[in-house]
Amino acid sequence: MVMSSFVSQLEALRTHLIVMGEKVSQMIKTAINSLVSGDGEQAKEVIASDKEINEMENLIVDKAINLIATNQPVAGDLRFLASSLRLATELERAGDLGTNLARRLIGLKSLSQEGTDSEPLPDKLISMCSKILNMYDKAIQSFVERNASIAEEVLLLDDEIDELLKVIRSDVLAKVTLNGRLVRWGLEIIFAAIHLERLGDHATNLAEETIYMTKGKNVRHHHF
Repeated sequence: MVMSSFVSQLEALRTHLIVMGEKVSQMIKTAINSLVSGDGEQAKEVIASDKEINEMENLIVDKAINLIATNQPVAGDLRFLASSLRLATELERAGDLGTNLARRLIGLKSLSQEGTDSEPLPDKLISMCSKILNMYDKAIQSFVERNASIAEEVLLLDDEIDELLKVIRSDVLAKVTLNGRLVRWGLEIIFAAIHLERLGDHATNLAEETIYMTKGKNVRHHHF
């Protein structure tokens, strides 16, 4: 049976989203690896890849809008196309945050080069990095496999990320209070934690879109 032009274009759009999702996921992994390992070259690689992510978002948005305008889709197809627009935006914003995270590593490295006081990455920040990687692995897997159950697992992890941000802020402020020369280090750590928390929000949004596409159930702004 020959696949209709509309169906084939939907599949092509889905493929573009999967590729973009995997690229953004890899970008985040590289950004986190650069932060944890102190690898400045990896950080530069992340920053350089941001333009490609922006171009992918534009391509997906253009294709989705064109399909909506020319085919008058209904039901599941319309849900998929509407979600595609939101997914592309979420992925692009996640890519921006990956770039910001890479810049935090460059900022931290400059401290040692300038002889400014600094400390190793807090254990809680490293734990936060690990949890974010897990969230993105699950978010992308849930979309690729069209698996709402895996997407729901992502939603359950978001509160843990929020709590870690609070603890990191508190711990860093306590250190800075004791040693004022750690202020710049503290700012870089807090900004890194904020970027990670926002990455968690975007992973949650990606999972919510997968649930919407697969089940027609809107769970945005709701908690399990």
